[in-house]
Amino acid sequence: MQSKRGFGRRKAIAGAAAATAGITIWSQRLSAQSGEIAVGAMVPVTGPFNVSGQQYHFSLQMAQDEINAKGGVAGKKLKIVFEDVKDSNSVAVNAYLKVVRDLNPPFVFLSSYTTQNLATEPEVTKAQIPCVYAGGGDALHLKKNPWMFRIRPYDGLQALALAKHATEGLGKKKIGIIYVQNDFGQPGAISADKVVKAAGAQVVGMEAYAFTDNDMSAQLQKLKNAGADCLICISYGKDGALILKLLKEMNIDIPVVISSGVMVPAARNLIAPDELARVNGVMDAYLAAERGPEVAAYIKTFKDRFKIEPDPFGSCYYDAAWILKQTLDKVGPDRTKIRDELKAVKGFKGVTNAFSTDADGNMVHSLAVFSIKPGTRDPVFIRTIAS
Repeated sequence: MQSKRGFGRRKAIAGAAAATAGITIWSQRLSAQSGEIAVGAMVPVTGPFNVSGQQYHFSLQMAQDEINAKGGVAGKKLKIVFEDVKDSNSVAVNAYLKVVRDLNPPFVFLSSYTTQNLATEPEVTKAQIPCVYAGGGDALHLKKNPWMFRIRPYDGLQALALAKHATEGLGKKKIGIIYVQNDFGQPGAISADKVVKAAGAQVVGMEAYAFTDNDMSAQLQKLKNAGADCLICISYGKDGALILKLLKEMNIDIPVVISSGVMVPAARNLIAPDELARVNGVMDAYLAAERGPEVAAYIKTFKDRFKIEPDPFGSCYYDAAWILKQTLDKVGPDRTKIRDELKAVKGFKGVTNAFSTDADGNMVHSLAVFSIKPGTRDPVFIRTIAS
């Protein structure tokens, strides 16, 4: 027969484990009793995806605190329960299932990476819980999942901007494309190829690499030998930084137009100024104090609290949290009503962008092009390109 002492010790251990995990099967009940509305957030806090994940994590913490300071949502406190999805699709799926099981939430913030969201998408369909996500892969909106809403530019738009800037902006005629071989990089490369050719320029080569590769010199040499006068690079932050370092080491001195993962502060800090000398790139938005008092206040508060510069990968989730507040205040925690309200968003002015939902669930329809100030890592705004 089990002793009371043994039972108590096991109960204490279980309680400690639950506290460490930050969530238990009773979370929904406890949240209801404490006057909270709990939602999930699938965040790549650790691992190589944390270049954007850290920003996402910090921005939602800040939004939660600010929203609760202004009365919460639907008369209750907003509680965001974070789950680390690392850099693994299976971890992302299991984290989503855990949140659905333990919280039964009215809403979820999904990962900032396409591959993880594609893996999770079938579970979103089963759960029928509205969610927002920041991964840009076109493969997601082509699924036309009515429960999923994208809060940053889709990759087709990014590819359009990269190709237009290489051809029209820089006037280059022989373009080489290097890209990460996955659901993010390959469709982007195909789209960029079409836009380059439509502009009357030539694609002299397309080279892929695996996300886990740590040497892309062979691919870069092939593009140089093919006569490329400009490179379009479709990458994440750390792999894109490596490509720029290799170009410098290999003395390949041609301009590079690079995707948004490399242009955010966390990634630029991995790159020496001389390795950025001929780099142009895109970001989701021009996040600068000169855009107005609300943007300036966001930047200052974020920097004061977290001691790093904010970027659009995080600020889009901050904006999404305020869209969620507006929605919950109007319709409460009813999943179907939340979904329908998100479908109807038009002209919501956030610190990152203006948000309007189209038929595919895309809420953002422009991005910004930048160069780098010589001798620095500082971006210089050039123009905005809209879909």
